[in-house]
Amino acid sequence: MIRRLAWIVIIAIFVILPILSYAQVTINYMGINIYYGNQTYTETINITSNQLIIPIYQYCSQGGNALFSAYLDPLSNLGIVSVSLVLYNGSLISIPVINYSPKYVDARIDCSLPVYGIYLRISSYGSYPLEALVIPGSNITYTLTQGSLNISIPSIPGLNYLFSIVRLISISPAKASISNYLTAELGMEHSNINIDSISTYAEIATYVTYSSNVDVTANGTTYIVITPYYYAPAVNTQNLIITTSSSPMIMLTGAPWIKYHYSNCSLVNPGMPRITPWTTYLSYTPYCVVNESISPVTVNIVGASMQGLRCNNVFITTGGGSIMGLTGSLAINPVLNRVLYVIISGIKTIGIYLNSIPTSTVTVSLPLIPRSEVSIVDEAGNPLSALIYLNINGTLIPFTNDSCIYPGTYDVYALMNGELMNLGPSTIYQGSSLKVPVFSSYTLNITIPRECPDLNLELLIKYGGNQYAIPLNGNNQVVSIPNAIIGDQVQVELLGNGSLLYQREIAINGSNPETLLINPRMISFTPVDLLNNELPNAVLNIGSLYYVGPGKYCIPINSSIGMVIYGNDVYVVNITSDNVYVRVWTFGVLGIKSLLVILGLLTLLIIIASIIKGLSNGRSDGGEYVIIK
Repeated sequence: MIRRLAWIVIIAIFVILPILSYAQVTINYMGINIYYGNQTYTETINITSNQLIIPIYQYCSQGGNALFSAYLDPLSNLGIVSVSLVLYNGSLISIPVINYSPKYVDARIDCSLPVYGIYLRISSYGSYPLEALVIPGSNITYTLTQGSLNISIPSIPGLNYLFSIVRLISISPAKASISNYLTAELGMEHSNINIDSISTYAEIATYVTYSSNVDVTANGTTYIVITPYYYAPAVNTQNLIITTSSSPMIMLTGAPWIKYHYSNCSLVNPGMPRITPWTTYLSYTPYCVVNESISPVTVNIVGASMQGLRCNNVFITTGGGSIMGLTGSLAINPVLNRVLYVIISGIKTIGIYLNSIPTSTVTVSLPLIPRSEVSIVDEAGNPLSALIYLNINGTLIPFTNDSCIYPGTYDVYALMNGELMNLGPSTIYQGSSLKVPVFSSYTLNITIPRECPDLNLELLIKYGGNQYAIPLNGNNQVVSIPNAIIGDQVQVELLGNGSLLYQREIAINGSNPETLLINPRMISFTPVDLLNNELPNAVLNIGSLYYVGPGKYCIPINSSIGMVIYGNDVYVVNITSDNVYVRVWTFGVLGIKSLLVILGLLTLLIIIASIIKGLSNGRSDGGEYVIIK
């Protein structure tokens, strides 16, 4: 039965890096197998730390033993330098292993212990050749009775150090141990041995160490036997001088993507550690022929949601020049080609280094952000339609609906109303919003407290090359301007019968709605005749506007001169003040009536005066009468 481990990240997720400059991502996969009862649990994880704790307590709930193995790619530059058991109290204890190499650990876990998990320490370690000649060295023996001893493994020119098998034979009640890293205990036994024909009881511990220095500590008589092993890559075996006593072997290091075909040699089981789970040993003969066949590794590219990506501006290339779109799989040669490049909008953006590939199929998750997952909003948080550009290495790249980008901080531009606006450095991630300094609907609440009689009023709003004429039917008007950019100017004009009565420019800021009070200039017009009577038919002309009779009127801006028209007479007046008082050299309708009344009264007074004078003189006029008609 094979199940997936819920506690391990299955797919490599890249660290989020901005793509303003070239980024490098290294992927180190490790295979994990846990065997318990009749069940097998298999996972592939990406190493992101030099210390790993793999929980296994859930597989030890029934007691007994569990088998645990972890393995790396033999060509990787990482190694497992130590392995320990983690107990529930947090303490670490060493455990004997079935197999240990920096690329492969195989251990049996005693589930009667309060086990929490396996602790693996990861560090840099060189790669191994896929095929090598292994040559055992001569045994090195020491005797230690008390204290510590540091032993250096001798080097052999032309050969590389592989490992050493160390046996510590401690005469009871002596105890001995090795404290080196890159070292693991392979087994412990107790047996009677003969020393100088005397049988004695001894504890025999067997270790494998990949360190070239061995530190042994003992508190009693301990015999130390070290058997070193060396290797040479198969391509370097032609000129080696091999003695018959060395009994060389051929090591086929192995990987899941390599197959070996050999002839004139046979499999052997030397009881030596294996470098990988696929390592085999062959007996060496000068006639042994080994051929390798490399199977391609399939690389699947998915998005952060583990779904296929649809990004027509993103391509994956290999160092060999192969190119694939982001919707397919790429087959790579794991020996010759382990570097992939992510090309976004024609720019080599990310280098993906597949350092450890212990499987035949690799799934790489690219957390690319499609344009559809980035919202564009205005200052008020309302959705906005705008074309977005990214300044990548000095080139403006359009971020369209069918394109993707890598998460990071970008120099972002937005195109609105024909204007390219720099939004500055903006962090783009899945579900992020880009705020454009725009109001998708900018509202002006306009109030005109003064009335302008005898004029048809309208508002003229000018913005962004457009203008909006709005007739006024009252003292208040709400004006909405679409896609208003913060910092731009809006020109507001008040027209009366087509003449400009008021004009103002407003800078769009973060205040929305904006309240605007319009106060056009008003004057008081008072035309009078010579008798100081108002002339209701006098006309005040300013520009193209005509005002009839006395009253308060809204006049065009920047007006300083006007004309007063009465009958055939025209008077030029100064209207720089708010009161225009004009005396016309005429008598109005009321003036003429007043003069007739006065004239009638004067005539009557003259007649009365004449009568009184005649009577006073005693004269008789013969009964004549004065008739006033």
